[in-house]
Amino acid sequence: MARQRASTGAVEDVLDGLLSGADQAMVNAFTSGFRVTQAKAAISKSLPDETATAAALESAQVVALGILVREEMQQAQFEAVYRPFASILPGPTYRAPAPIDQQIAAFLRLLPTLTGDVEAEISTVAKALTQPARPAVSAPAAAGGVGVLAQPTGIDPAASYTAAWKHVIATANQIGRTQAFRAMQDSAEQAAPHDGLGIVGFAGVAAGAIFMRDALPIEKVLLLYEPFASAFPYEALA
Repeated sequence: MARQRASTGAVEDVLDGLLSGADQAMVNAFTSGFRVTQAKAAISKSLPDETATAAALESAQVVALGILVREEMQQAQFEAVYRPFASILPGPTYRAPAPIDQQIAAFLRLLPTLTGDVEAEISTVAKALTQPARPAVSAPAAAGGVGVLAQPTGIDPAASYTAAWKHVIATANQIGRTQAFRAMQDSAEQAAPHDGLGIVGFAGVAAGAIFMRDALPIEKVLLLYEPFASAFPYEALA
């Protein structure tokens, strides 16, 4: 989902252009051959599903290529490229997430500020997380580009999102947090813009995931927070 955002796509276009002037041997090392085999083997240990492994490998390759030309990228651009791995494999400029209460407070404070293109992108991602997956079509490489930034295919984000949310609800019930959990949802839904773009319920889901983060695998928290990850990255909530 992160790689299918319009904002992320714009950054990957910048990266693709920078790679045209990079050491071709280094580019090849991360897009073909033994290094790719190594990365795929490492990823498959955590993601046995072949489709998920393929998508993760594509993201890992983009990150590796971003590191290759990092000195030529603006910090915000590199952070956008690295975002899918920021909480799992923190980079040198990434800090650990703040305490849960601070994250919730920051999220509630930021929600009312959403507007314009940023809010529209959140709405687009949110809707994609409730619709069946469609085959992605790879765009041709820009002039002078290396053509390695294909969009991921074969993943069903909506099914994963729904399963993660059901897991959160069940976990809240099991550990006796249902009332507080619902209160966090309600607070976020009230704080989100009520302007017809359809992000209110998704704000409640994201807040619920943050509230339950200590009882959940981090990948479920990040998936449920995904609509808002570009506007205010999860790690930056403080």
